[in-house]
Amino acid sequence: MSEPPELRITRRAVPTSAAAMRHALRAFLTALEWEEDAILDIVTAVGEALANAIEHAYEDATEEAREVTLYARAAGDGLLSAEVRDCGRFIERARRPGRGFGLRIVRSIASDVSLETKDGTSVRMLFDTRKMHKAL
Repeated sequence: MSEPPELRITRRAVPTSAAAMRHALRAFLTALEWEEDAILDIVTAVGEALANAIEHAYEDATEEAREVTLYARAAGDGLLSAEVRDCGRFIERARRPGRGFGLRIVRSIASDVSLETKDGTSVRMLFDTRKMHKAL
């Protein structure tokens, strides 16, 4: 029995890394021949988690200490688990007009989302492509 396909990328937590990681995720999902609408939604949600990690996790860290990891694992039944992890600090922020939609977007797309803030921040997402876009 073969292992499920997976993708693991660790990059410096800088804005250009988010785009490269989103492109790698898109290529991974395209190679699995998943539906384009599901790919767009998954890349959007994971991209929001990546943007949050890059923008917020390392406000007080040295440049060398900034890393973000994307891990994704596909199951043959249309499920994808994805995790975005950083080693920075999670900071609760006051609401600001026009900001703070990242996790809401993630939660609206993913079937399940969990957030762990011990030893960095980990956003774990489960996507079920069998249920995506069925209501349309």
